[in-house]
Amino acid sequence: MKTIYRTYKIKNRDTLASIAKDNDVDVNELIQYHNKRSEIYEHIQDRLPSFLQEIVLPPKGYSLINGKEVWLNKEVPEPDTLKKPFYGGLRIEIPENDLNYGVLKTIKSGKKENTIKYKLSLRFYPENEALDYNFISIDLVSKIYINDQEPNLIADELAVACTEILYPLVVKTDNNLNLLDIVNHQDIIKRWKKQKTKKLSYYQGSVAEKYFHLFEQTLFTKDLFFEHLQNDWFFRAYFNKIYTGYNDELEVDNKIEFPILPNTKSIQYTVSKKGSKFIKDNRIKIEIDGKCTDPRNKTELEKRAYFPTSIDRNHTPVKGKYRALYFLNPKDHRIQSVYLSCDLDMPKTKAGIITISELDNDSQIQHKRHPKSIKLQEENSIDKKKKTFWKSLFS
Repeated sequence: MKTIYRTYKIKNRDTLASIAKDNDVDVNELIQYHNKRSEIYEHIQDRLPSFLQEIVLPPKGYSLINGKEVWLNKEVPEPDTLKKPFYGGLRIEIPENDLNYGVLKTIKSGKKENTIKYKLSLRFYPENEALDYNFISIDLVSKIYINDQEPNLIADELAVACTEILYPLVVKTDNNLNLLDIVNHQDIIKRWKKQKTKKLSYYQGSVAEKYFHLFEQTLFTKDLFFEHLQNDWFFRAYFNKIYTGYNDELEVDNKIEFPILPNTKSIQYTVSKKGSKFIKDNRIKIEIDGKCTDPRNKTELEKRAYFPTSIDRNHTPVKGKYRALYFLNPKDHRIQSVYLSCDLDMPKTKAGIITISELDNDSQIQHKRHPKSIKLQEENSIDKKKKTFWKSLFS
């Protein structure tokens, strides 16, 4: 870990709560601040990893409240860090350099909790700026860690083996960074066909054959593959319609869906979006807060129903909260960090958290496979029979 930031050396009996209390910092904001400024393997969520020796703290004199560095000394004027309104249209300018991110997902089901960590690199292709769309290449540039370890269970290894085949992945978005299409679908299929024999020889047995067969059926059906790609937490959080208009009161109300339950339609939340800007460095903060307004009742969600099926609609909506914080670069409005959490009040409580943190040092990325240029591909005639994508690892 770099030591240019203020750090706290973790003692034997320290907890996240005790460290946050001693340093006048909210626990969630402390986690976000640390994750933005540390290596991906040092990222934390609800507890301190046993190997972690120090945690990164906000600058002296400040705390973090709702994502903002807050000046604590009321008797001394704050050094030009007040926020000011942001409203109007928010657009992203095409970044000239690759954007590298550390991604951390936490999946909770009842008392069970699992984490997934990895790094991604994004490259924008500016030759298309005059058009109404963008091409973005996304590459997996690290190993995938499950619960801070490389996969050591067959189910985990199979899922990771299939996931790695998808990258580099080229997507098409509109100018507001809304996902439109997968550009290199045929290239991904070719990669899969080339690697399938090797993987079957390594992962022998009927379980692997069935797993790869289901994966292949979804991969070959482009519409279904795109649908499941959109349900990946990273894609749902990163391409989250934050590049939009904000009214004079700084807020926009709309509906957001998030795939917190596996193997069913995403859960609907009604949210408000609020934008603010910092005077000190012109960073933009987007806050999204809301609650679950899904039309399905608790029984229907337990049965993974895609739509309401009960005749009697006089039921209490399932409770759940949605919270997201985005910090954007002041110049090109690229995403610097994301913290998104949502939950659902079920008999076995479901909750998910994803953090996306821009990596400041490109040398952390050892190898990228982005294409030099992008060409639209013609789709071959492929069986359109839809099959289920691989089941969630942590249902």
